[in-house]
Amino acid sequence: MERLSTKQLSKIGIFIAIAIFCVHPWIPFYSQTSTSKLASAGTAYRGRLWSSERTLSVSNLGETKFARCDVHTVLTEDGNGVIDDWLFLEEVNAVNVVVQTVEGKFVVFNQRKYAIPGETLSPVGGFIDQGESPLTAARREVLEELGLGSKKSLEKVTNAINSDWMSRSNNKQKDENEKNEVSAEEVKKAILKTAIPPDYDPTTSLPDGQVPRAESDSDWIFLGRYRTAANRGGGFLYSYLLKNAVPLVTGGGTLEYSGSGDDEQQQILYLNEVELVEAVSYGRFQEVKWAATFALSLLHLNENMPGCCSGKNAV
Repeated sequence: MERLSTKQLSKIGIFIAIAIFCVHPWIPFYSQTSTSKLASAGTAYRGRLWSSERTLSVSNLGETKFARCDVHTVLTEDGNGVIDDWLFLEEVNAVNVVVQTVEGKFVVFNQRKYAIPGETLSPVGGFIDQGESPLTAARREVLEELGLGSKKSLEKVTNAINSDWMSRSNNKQKDENEKNEVSAEEVKKAILKTAIPPDYDPTTSLPDGQVPRAESDSDWIFLGRYRTAANRGGGFLYSYLLKNAVPLVTGGGTLEYSGSGDDEQQQILYLNEVELVEAVSYGRFQEVKWAATFALSLLHLNENMPGCCSGKNAV
């Protein structure tokens, strides 16, 4: 049997190390006797795969519903060479939302995250669902986690629910309390029912995060679309600021509200502007995307920074 050379063994070792690095962030640690495995290539990940004019090939190492790890073969920038071990981490695009209530308080979470030591502050956030625009995802996440929304959303949701209630009443007198007892799920359905489909930027094929003019909802501010890791992927983040947030459901925005989003333990905090600036300055938002979204929001509120450029001009 032919023995492998030192160079061949080295390449195999590097490949195994890359595979372990990719798999570890997105699945729990399993013992050697575990039968759990990542999904086969192309069977689970629901995001769009990235490629550019420099991409020659893509080899999949493993994937889950929300993330995927690949090795790309890529042309060098000058086009004269090839890099065959370009580690690339796909992740479903996401939104972060800074929520400021009608009273001027900023709503944040105090919680723990798997890759962050100790506790951290964080904004509302989550993945964008398939067929959902970034703005609709932002609205849904704020509703699910806090029971809040904009005044315009409250108006639209109220009209939609009242219309549905009237159609189901068959013109018969019903208890008014039934109409007033609206669940978060009903509000969510109303938001999704009135949502405008995503508009894709033809130059990048990425969703545009702008607030459509037709909606005339001035309390929602789009702060931009940003790549998480410039050379390694990690999905795109859509940052938003929601001003003058109001409850869309009973108890929304209160400490007693029980969110229906991810099953995470988190404590709701209400910070004034001075406290928020201090939290950002002292690094209490320990993920860079969170810190950037809050910093952009403060710039908008205090320096009259306009909402972000249209999607076609964003990176």
